[in-house]
Amino acid sequence: MFVNVEPAEFFMYRVKLIFDLESPDSEDAEAKEYLLQHELEPRYLFDDELEGRKVQVMQFGGCYLGGKHLDQLAQIQRSAVEVEVLTEEIERHLNAFEIEGKSLTSQAVESTVQALVPQFHSESAFQTGENSELVAVLDGEAVIEAARRLIHDNGAQGIGPGAASS
Repeated sequence: MFVNVEPAEFFMYRVKLIFDLESPDSEDAEAKEYLLQHELEPRYLFDDELEGRKVQVMQFGGCYLGGKHLDQLAQIQRSAVEVEVLTEEIERHLNAFEIEGKSLTSQAVESTVQALVPQFHSESAFQTGENSELVAVLDGEAVIEAARRLIHDNGAQGIGPGAASS
């Protein structure tokens, strides 16, 4: 979801929520569900093309969608970005992880990451990187230890001779 806020007439503003129809973002379904639950209907709903991609545009008046609703949508979007950043960081640590000299299979990395993201989402610290991007800062040893416990609890499934790839 891309959010575009632009001026409108008489010191007003309009908010456009733009959804990529070809490659939906991870927060799109939750954002649409939020709108539905709060009975927020766009003033205009139309399909368009943006940078060569087919998109759906929901246009709202700023006063109608502004304030707490826009803040909630921003929080949904931030949470989705945090999950993506955590996923990449945990994968980075797990791709170098071995048990008894054997790497995790790509399926084991994927399932382990899915299990660990919620655990580290609440415990992790986020920082702003050099280019103003969100960066997860995780203790690599803590990630490996959590993965080790998880794999031990699941009977070491997914350990194989092939190196896991990202």
